Amino acid sequence: MKKNELIKQKFKKTNLVESIAKYQIYYQIALGILVKDSCFDKDEMALKLQELQLDIDIENILNIIVKLINTFYEEKEFEEIFEDNIKLNAFLHSLKDFMTKNSDLTEKTFEVYQQKIMNDEFFDIKMQLHFQEELEERKAYWENLITPKIAMDLEESALKMI
Repeated sequence: MKKNELIKQKFKKTNLVESIAKYQIYYQIALGILVKDSCFDKDEMALKLQELQLDIDIENILNIIVKLINTFYEEKEFEEIFEDNIKLNAFLHSLKDFMTKNSDLTEKTFEVYQQKIMNDEFFDIKMQLHFQEELEERKAYWENLITPKIAMDLEESALKMI
């Protein structure tokens, strides 16, 4: 498929809402695991999450979508590659943000988690179930925020980037 056709497809409101929702859930799941693994009790974990105040950056997600299209548009398995890379980018983004805001963790810890993510050893069945439970609710949230006009404006902007 051509790049501009993929941009038009991925920036339709429904597809945009789905990609953003998935990215956000993956990001939050990874963040939760990182905090859980670095804290000793639930009270400390809740405080740490609140203290970090980390969340996704929509502009970052939109740039990733465009980058994935630019990089993989000729691949036969584009949809699978796209989905895998949304997850991978969200996990790595969460890890980077967590490490930046959490001075307690070492570079070695970063490398260990990065390897797990890159080797597809991070996202387990429990996380998959949590992801599925959250997806519809998260999509409904973004559905209310992204209007057809916003989706069209984002598509136009993305088309200019390729």
